[in-house]
Amino acid sequence: MTAGPSFSAMAADAKKEEAPRKYTQAFVTEIAVKLLDSEPDGKRLEDKKTMEMKLPLSVRKKLQDEGLTVADADPGKQAGGVRLKIAMDYDPGNRALRWVGGMFGAGKGTVSVRVDAVDAETGQAVATEEYSDSKRMGGAGGDFYGFAADAVDEALENLAEKLAAIPKPAN
Repeated sequence: MTAGPSFSAMAADAKKEEAPRKYTQAFVTEIAVKLLDSEPDGKRLEDKKTMEMKLPLSVRKKLQDEGLTVADADPGKQAGGVRLKIAMDYDPGNRALRWVGGMFGAGKGTVSVRVDAVDAETGQAVATEEYSDSKRMGGAGGDFYGFAADAVDEALENLAEKLAAIPKPAN
């Protein structure tokens, strides 16, 4: 006989997972991307446009991975729905400086993400998540834009945990 979790412990874990969530559907009302560079060159502006095009798909995928149904249209005053507003501010820094002197903070890139969730039925704010990070190093200076997308994913994952912790009211 092997030692392992008891049947009652497994049943208790199953009950935790089965607790009904109050929020099961999300609608993204806005994704705002702000480049913090007073004089961006053409490459940075092109990278910003690329990021703005890719983020809606990656946000949808992350929300679905976190167990939320993503609505294509505003759900109106539907119970169990949240409207999300996502804001990302970033400065990609200088990749060449990160590659050469990243250990000392030279050329570091920064990203800040804020996600606000509003109950679709009541219009009340129910959760906010703020996430910030910086990229100091990486092979050949690192992929800042992949790093920035990961920061958005992290903020969404943390927000989804907060939403999942809000119990569904008993009927």
